[in-house]
Amino acid sequence: MTEIAWRPTHLVEGGELDNTQLGWTVGWLQLEGFTERMQLKLSGNCHPDLAGWKFRIHRESPELDRGFGGDDPPDYSGISLDQSGVVGDITADQVIKHHEIPTEELLRRLRAGEKPPFTLRKCLYLEWFSNLNGRVVVQSTRLIVERLGEQAFELTESQWREQISQNQEEMNFFMMQLGDALGNAVPDDAAKDDPSSES
Repeated sequence: MTEIAWRPTHLVEGGELDNTQLGWTVGWLQLEGFTERMQLKLSGNCHPDLAGWKFRIHRESPELDRGFGGDDPPDYSGISLDQSGVVGDITADQVIKHHEIPTEELLRRLRAGEKPPFTLRKCLYLEWFSNLNGRVVVQSTRLIVERLGEQAFELTESQWREQISQNQEEMNFFMMQLGDALGNAVPDDAAKDDPSSES
């Protein structure tokens, strides 16, 4: 199965990103279960709220139990600790619904036609396009940002428009690659029937 994105949000314990050099966002994330830090070296800038800043990422509280419907949880052993590539959308200003109940309970209530309580909160949204792993997304209301020092620069309107265009181009390119991969994938049943697939 081809994944639309790697989403290691629940593994992120903390980190630090630096966009004080125009055109580059670099830093690291510490993932649960990994001894070494994930190193990020990404071309491009963050959204205006984080552009020009060096900022630290703190885990405020654990992610809710996502629940996998009886399936095994995703395997992240294949994610590279060398995340060189291109930025996508990186912002701490995205507002999403924040629930305090486990995902399985949330889904049960929604299926029952209930409206589970929620609050609207800003979340940290990290998206980048890795040379080795493709699209990676971290999105959480339970990760908080601490800006360090002073802002090195502010994006001009034209620079921000250029960054938006670059982000869209990267997403379009990724989706084209994903479509090609899905189109070339051989269904399990077909692979079993194909003599050339036998060892």
